[in-house]
Amino acid sequence: MKRIVTLLLAAGLVMGASSASQAVDIKASGMWDFTFEYATNPRKGDDADNFHAIQRLRTQIDIIASENLKGVVFLEMGNTTWGEKASGGQMGTDGKIVEVRYSYVDWVIPETDVKVRMGLQPLTLPNFVDGENNVMGGPADTAAVVLSYDFNENFGLTAFWARPANDNGSDVAVTRTNISDTLDLFGFTVPMQFDGFKVTPWFMGAVIGRDSLGTNDSTTGYVANDLLPAGADPSLSRNKHGHGLWAGATAELTAFDPFRVALDFNYGAVNLNEESSTGMDLKRSGWLIEGVAEYKLDFMTPGIVAWYSSGDDSNPYDGSERMPSVHGSSILTSYGFDGDYSLSVCDFLGNNLIGTWGVLARAKDISFIDDMSHIFQIGYYRGTNSKAMASIVLDPIDGNRTDGFYLTRGDYAIEANFDTEYKIYDNLTAVVELGYIHLNLKRDTWTDSVVDSIRKNNYRAAFNLRYSF
Repeated sequence: MKRIVTLLLAAGLVMGASSASQAVDIKASGMWDFTFEYATNPRKGDDADNFHAIQRLRTQIDIIASENLKGVVFLEMGNTTWGEKASGGQMGTDGKIVEVRYSYVDWVIPETDVKVRMGLQPLTLPNFVDGENNVMGGPADTAAVVLSYDFNENFGLTAFWARPANDNGSDVAVTRTNISDTLDLFGFTVPMQFDGFKVTPWFMGAVIGRDSLGTNDSTTGYVANDLLPAGADPSLSRNKHGHGLWAGATAELTAFDPFRVALDFNYGAVNLNEESSTGMDLKRSGWLIEGVAEYKLDFMTPGIVAWYSSGDDSNPYDGSERMPSVHGSSILTSYGFDGDYSLSVCDFLGNNLIGTWGVLARAKDISFIDDMSHIFQIGYYRGTNSKAMASIVLDPIDGNRTDGFYLTRGDYAIEANFDTEYKIYDNLTAVVELGYIHLNLKRDTWTDSVVDSIRKNNYRAAFNLRYSF
């Protein structure tokens, strides 16, 4: 009898498992990336390797219950540098870099058309000029709740609440003294689309706990550098909470196709009160306008991109005139900014365009051979920050920016890129990226030792292979 009961229970479990497996549809997608790259180091005497061989695997698993409900997990394995023990690339290949990048649920509120996404997810503000937003782009991977609704085919609304930082102070785990260490973002976008024209105004606010930027955590430190004025110390205590607000709009005109024009405007202001020990006013506010005009031909699309961003004045103690950001990003070029295909060197001049102005001429979608396309770009960039700020920033590479350069009005850079993409198979793509940046720092702005320590002429060549599935 015991045996029969056991068999019946086993059969029930099998049938139950079979029923459960039929209740959801599981789909996997992702990509393997391989990069072989040579790039000069901007800092002379830097002992970092110029050549890198790196790989990464990203896998997305969609668990679909219905058209109204699904869960998504996005895993990232790597970056693994070939030969490097820390990343698992040494002989033995025991990699330990496995990350949960996204983990969220998409669902529709019953009896409505309101879509909800909650969990760890990519979050970005709109931009029609180069595809990324200089206030928050990249996208910013963060914990958030996002609601979206389309009123009709012309008007929609998306609202969000995100929590980029909480409990990251260096002493939280021990004493729990940092009880005001939360950074919250909330905002909305209003996408509007008509024949040949679309525009999306947006707004974002921030509530910044007085201890939320004083941390040893690298990610939160990144946010601190983009919110604070140059020269401010994020670890110093403040007596009050801070707040921030951003607003902007992006528009695109395609009514005269094949001619396309797009314009993006951003404004932001953050007030973190006053640094108690130095008296520095921890305010930062500024703006950025960016535009593109291009004309699509049969074999290429020539165009020009231009932008201008406000920069710091000569007094660091009255706050900053650079626009604050939260993981702002620009993908205009593959070397100077964040538009690369590879896994290693990019963002040479910075993640975004804040504190600079520039003009970029380009010809993209150049194609004379099936399955092969090219893009050629050449740009001239200059800083909009006062030369007097060099005495505060001290070093243009560090300069209270997580990476890239702090350029003054006396400094400029010239960039040239030629990138080629070739589709070997439907799922296998090879990309070659060639880049050159000439950097000119003004000697009467920076000290001779600083100027002499930074390389003027910088080169990059990368071969990338991507298998998508």
